[in-house]
Amino acid sequence: MSTPLSDVLGLIESAPRRHPFLLMGIGGHGGAGKSTLARAVARAGAEAGAENGPVVQIVATDSFWSGTQFDLSRLRHQVLDELLAGVRASYEQWDWSAAQMAGTRIIEPTGVVIVEGVCALHQMFRDDLDVRIWVDAPYDDRLARAVARDGEDRRSTWTDIWMPSEDSYVAR
Repeated sequence: MSTPLSDVLGLIESAPRRHPFLLMGIGGHGGAGKSTLARAVARAGAEAGAENGPVVQIVATDSFWSGTQFDLSRLRHQVLDELLAGVRASYEQWDWSAAQMAGTRIIEPTGVVIVEGVCALHQMFRDDLDVRIWVDAPYDDRLARAVARDGEDRRSTWTDIWMPSEDSYVAR
């Protein structure tokens, strides 16, 4: 079942604000459409205009890959703890193409901050999120999107490693 963007925007509009900004988590399996939804929310915020709507900033959990695993404690410490303390967050992000850390991002404690990715709804963050959304899609669709993005040579990585690992994570 598909949820219209207008429903997601309605959740953002009606969510109680516990911070000077709204903290939203968009989680789900790889290839389900999390990044696409986050970008759609950001576009809708930009179209509303800065004076009429909040700035939308996206923090991808993919930026917190360490080369071998997601460093969720770094995401917690460098982004969420800082924002929740009311100060700007700064973090170095992982460049998947170069397979190394590259580039620093700044996130301000204002508007809507979206944390999106497979681990975005992790229990380490869950209680701080004002809005939590789970995005899902059928296995075959997710695999097709992953292969289209990463290349046919990565198919076995998705079927043999990533997707089973995600299934185990979600089950826990």
